[in-house]
Amino acid sequence: MMKEFKITNLRTETYLGNVTVAEDTVSRMKGLLGTKELLPFQGIILKPCKQVHTVAMHYPISVWYVNRRLQIIRIVDKLLPWRVSPYDPFSHLIIEFPQKWADITGTATGDYLECI
Repeated sequence: MMKEFKITNLRTETYLGNVTVAEDTVSRMKGLLGTKELLPFQGIILKPCKQVHTVAMHYPISVWYVNRRLQIIRIVDKLLPWRVSPYDPFSHLIIEFPQKWADITGTATGDYLECI
């Protein structure tokens, strides 16, 4: 069973959603593959992770690169299906949310997150 956390943006004090954590090889490889959509306030953390893809996915996602201090270091707010995200050597984990989730929630690069 994967762990689940509530994520909050500390700068805006905005609740961002519930996320499950994929930190073993099999769950990281599966990620969101086989899902039909990612609902608002729903996401997945891939840990460790420096790059993701949307090959065989049918919907775009928002990709947030996060360092070890839980600071967002890069956001790709709409990664289309059948694409590969940029590689970021400084990323410790990646959070995948519904497309445009950073814009919708007012989240920006440099923001810190809290996981409860």
